[in-house]
Amino acid sequence: MTKQYGIGIVGFDHWYIARGVVEACQNNPRARVVSVAHRDEPTITQYAAEKGISSVTTDYAAIAKRDDVDVVVTACPASENVELCIDAARRGKQILSVKPCAMTVADADRLVAAVRDAGVRFYPFESYGRVSGQQPAIKRWIEEGRIGKPVSATVIQRASLSGASQDWPGRKNENTWWRTPGKTPGGGWLDHAIYQVDHLRWLLDDEVTRISGVAKTLVHPELQAGLEDFGVAIVEFSKGLVATIEVTWTAPPSGGLSQTQLVGTEGQVVVDQTLSGKVSVSGKFDGPANGGWSTFSPPWRAGGGQSGLDHVLDCIEGKALPAATVEDARTNLAVCLAFYEAARTGKAVTL
Repeated sequence: MTKQYGIGIVGFDHWYIARGVVEACQNNPRARVVSVAHRDEPTITQYAAEKGISSVTTDYAAIAKRDDVDVVVTACPASENVELCIDAARRGKQILSVKPCAMTVADADRLVAAVRDAGVRFYPFESYGRVSGQQPAIKRWIEEGRIGKPVSATVIQRASLSGASQDWPGRKNENTWWRTPGKTPGGGWLDHAIYQVDHLRWLLDDEVTRISGVAKTLVHPELQAGLEDFGVAIVEFSKGLVATIEVTWTAPPSGGLSQTQLVGTEGQVVVDQTLSGKVSVSGKFDGPANGGWSTFSPPWRAGGGQSGLDHVLDCIEGKALPAATVEDARTNLAVCLAFYEAARTGKAVTL
């Protein structure tokens, strides 16, 4: 018989993580949401009733204490995550964690130590792309030598501030944790750049050695001090690749843009997630005999890949090795915080 794992969700502050896990569990015979916690009691009570979740609490610490919870999913502010995850680890719970995992590298180090000591699995949410969507396909193309040696990359993700200004889908709130200094270690750049940092590290099987860049508020002067709506980083990797990562909250509400470009010595990959929804490649691919450009619908749209939760369950059952770990969460945070230091001082930071 298929074992069914109990899932407990700590916070719906990062509501699209939390709600996404609930949706992933609804048609998954291996997982059932047994309890959810959120401080907005009326909202979470109504939502739980709609989804058939019987246990609701406003006490975030109560979830990991439950005997019927096997996997703790944290979707709380970053400022609360370390203590909640450490407690869950010490109780033997597997963890799917909010991003970023901590406010400081020192706190991330404490989290790493606790997870190691407990021997539990910890999967960072920013690493979800390692098991789904475009990243596995692009990584396979790199490993097959289809573009030669990767030498540069450009990643653009221009989002709207409206997404960070909702505490529930469609409900505006300018005091969300994303917009509150002290609850998150960065603003519009960190919000999505942490995904891009993780994706590049994994795609390239490489680590960041140096980072510089600019962080400013260009469009939304109402943002509190310490938060920015624009950031562009120059990221240098140990094997020589140089990446540009531009991530912002400067797009109009319905005008976001997401695009990834990867350049190799013998070809390129360009993924246009927004405008055309297609991928263009040159190099050692089926298509033009001269190695020119070929454009097609992404092959990964049909397959979809796994959710982070499914991957965690596979790891629990010994069907897969973890695609990412708590050490990855710590490294991703360290790179992002180094960017902010470089932007603040005007000097490149070596990692």
